[in-house]
Amino acid sequence: MVVQIRRLRADEWPELRRLRLQALVEAPTAFGSTLAEEQSYSDEVWRDRALGASAGCDRATFVAEINSVWIGSVTGLANQFTTANGIPLLVAMFVVASERKQGVGVNLVTTVVSWARGCGAGQLALWIASENPAATALYERCEFHYTGAIKPHAHAPGLIEKEMIRQL
Repeated sequence: MVVQIRRLRADEWPELRRLRLQALVEAPTAFGSTLAEEQSYSDEVWRDRALGASAGCDRATFVAEINSVWIGSVTGLANQFTTANGIPLLVAMFVVASERKQGVGVNLVTTVVSWARGCGAGQLALWIASENPAATALYERCEFHYTGAIKPHAHAPGLIEKEMIRQL
């Protein structure tokens, strides 16, 4: 099995939508939006997401694939999308259940770290749901550490999100 990690192309918005909706079905509390919300997005919204994530340093989405089948994705957000301290964010991390614990997640994180570093960032941050031990373990393996900052989960009452950060 050879996993290839590459940057999303602007014309790949239908596949981006398909994988994102799958992620929201498989892990509904792992993300800052809901399946119903993103199912309502028009094709234009998905086209804009793909176009914005295919070049430059404002936004970058990377996909993991095996034999042209998408098995994961992750997005890096910078510039106007950063934390309050101006730190770029790693968001929308997802690997299909059948491919987890095989290094795909680490490779996706490493790719976003390289992108952020290449865009001149000195740190990379993320927010993680408090009830997500597998993701926490992944990010700790990738050298992220808790900052102590917390916030309520966007759509899951009772859950909190914790900020993690990595030096680049």
